[in-house]
Amino acid sequence: RRILSTTDESTMKTSASSSPTVIICPGNGCSPIRTSNWYSQLYDDLADKNDIRCVCDDFPDPLHARRDIWVPHMRSLAEKHAADPSNVILVGHSSGAQAALRYAELYPVHGIVLVSSTYSDLGDAHERASGYYPRNKKNNHGASSSESSGESNPYLFDDMKKNCKNWHQFHSDDDPFIPLHEAERIRDGLGLSDTYYMLKGRSHYFDYSPELLDAVFSLC
Repeated sequence: RRILSTTDESTMKTSASSSPTVIICPGNGCSPIRTSNWYSQLYDDLADKNDIRCVCDDFPDPLHARRDIWVPHMRSLAEKHAADPSNVILVGHSSGAQAALRYAELYPVHGIVLVSSTYSDLGDAHERASGYYPRNKKNNHGASSSESSGESNPYLFDDMKKNCKNWHQFHSDDDPFIPLHEAERIRDGLGLSDTYYMLKGRSHYFDYSPELLDAVFSLC
């Protein structure tokens, strides 16, 4: 049996403190989080089986998932659970992915895994009220403009990329809620290629996909 030296123990403590903390950001309506979708399975695979620090706690305002509540809440989780609040990995699903995008506009992040993200509110008033999505401004003739320069509440992709260098994005060809072209607009805004994964037959990623675990492992 090998006895650890003081140097060994110091190295282990430094390694543990420098490893990222994973924060799982759920979709709206997913409360309790531990009984929703695949969140608890990912937590178990990370925290219990691999000793990776992971936060899988209920979010406030679960039904509406409002930006002005969720983004500050995510920051409070990073400050509470990570020795360095910038050394976190956000795993965001659906509304949680939208919150992760907006979080990265404001704060440095080690890595982000987006699952089933969308560019627009898709004409849904409830989603629009959450505050995440760009809105088309009216031009001088009263018509809507789809150009980014004509948007209010635009995505600040340059800030996102400055604050987070490591992105993974997952989408499915048969998502019943979010057309593929919506995810592709996020992909293009972030400039992703090799870390954009369009996996067939995954719907809205209600079920666990081992590829998500692999993506997190690649960031740890």
